[in-house]
Amino acid sequence: MMQRKILIITMLLAAIGIVLIQVIWIMGVYRFKNNEIKVKAEEALANVVTRVWQEESYNSMGYTDKQLDSIINFDKVIRDNANRIANIGQDSWTTKRYFVETLVERMNMVDIPIEQRVTVAQIDSLLKRELNRLDVKSKFQISVCDANNKIIIASDDYIDEEDHTRYKKVLFPQDPWFAEQYFVVMYLENEYKMIISYIWTLILSSIILTIIVFAIFIHATYIISTQKKISSIKNDFISNITHELKTPISTISLAAQMLGDENIPQTAKNIPKLSSMIKEQSRQLSFLVEKVLQSSVFERQTLTLNSQEVSLHSLIKEADDIMTLQLRNRKATLITELRATSDIILTDKAYFVNVITNLLDNALKYSKEVPKIVIGTKNEDRKIICYVADNGIGIKNDDLGKVFDQFFRVHTGDVHNVKGFGLGLNYVKKIVELSGGTVNIESEVNRGTTFYLSLPLYNKENKS
Repeated sequence: MMQRKILIITMLLAAIGIVLIQVIWIMGVYRFKNNEIKVKAEEALANVVTRVWQEESYNSMGYTDKQLDSIINFDKVIRDNANRIANIGQDSWTTKRYFVETLVERMNMVDIPIEQRVTVAQIDSLLKRELNRLDVKSKFQISVCDANNKIIIASDDYIDEEDHTRYKKVLFPQDPWFAEQYFVVMYLENEYKMIISYIWTLILSSIILTIIVFAIFIHATYIISTQKKISSIKNDFISNITHELKTPISTISLAAQMLGDENIPQTAKNIPKLSSMIKEQSRQLSFLVEKVLQSSVFERQTLTLNSQEVSLHSLIKEADDIMTLQLRNRKATLITELRATSDIILTDKAYFVNVITNLLDNALKYSKEVPKIVIGTKNEDRKIICYVADNGIGIKNDDLGKVFDQFFRVHTGDVHNVKGFGLGLNYVKKIVELSGGTVNIESEVNRGTTFYLSLPLYNKENKS
């Protein structure tokens, strides 16, 4: 018991540990992707700010938009190699002159209103190109504001709230130091969804793996619990069958001993009575052994019926004869109501006799007082209904769906010494179904139980 609990707890802790590792891993990937997007967004915005300045500068020199890309690329080469160029011919006077000319040019620009120097459409177009280049697939909104965060121009759907991560860069950083500074602000509309889109396969696979792990855990726990239950049932089964077998064996042994005892006069032996006793107990012993063998056959699912046309009424009478001794010992009353006018069915005679004896035996076991059992038949819609009713302890509604399960035994309350293996009703259901019929049950606690067997009538014309 303790080992089973330790095993289950260990498996549960291992499963929880795997889930936690998955969660930590996914959170780490989420943070990495989030940081990656932030870096790319910052880079895109920085490139846009540079491009806006370059476009303004070169447009003022009279270059067309078509010429800008090649000129800007050339300008980058010049700037990247400025030191090398300076060392091969440029003097300090040339450099100073270039600086002054650039400063004058920027001073002339600062007097122009910011909304005339740059447009939302211009920034939007440049940002789309940069974000696509950096593989950031998200809609965005932009605005241009002053140093006091007053919005000068903005996208139509721009929302000035703190719900989004904002990226902010100085617009025209080359302006003179005394000029008013302006900033371009951008936020991504679906940053969270974009991150999820990058890692959704990872999340989905983790969820599937987690479900599999817990399914295996639940299944393993179920198997362990089932094995424990089966072990307990088998122990009860061995105890019950040992007790059940002792009675007929002891009776037969005693009768044989009396017949073989030479000290007992022949006239005192009452041979007919002893012979009848041996016969009845042998039949009971065979009945018990047959139950166990039938259970084994069902377990292997190898049972096939040797079906033939037979009278159900004759099977009921045969079962009545078999149960005579048990009925007499319990002083039970058996009432037969064979009202069916057609009773020919197609089934295995030997097996179906056991079906009826099982139902009668079950009625005897679960009766509190003097058993009163009714067995009868009736015809309904080309079928024959066989019913077995008792005045026993009844069955709770919660147990009605379980009574046909193998090894299941109804709780007997204050009825003690109820013997059995939990095989009889399981056997009944399987044989009836193999015969093409169905089994139903009605029960009321402390009032009794009725079993209904519905079987198709045999019709020679429909015989296949």
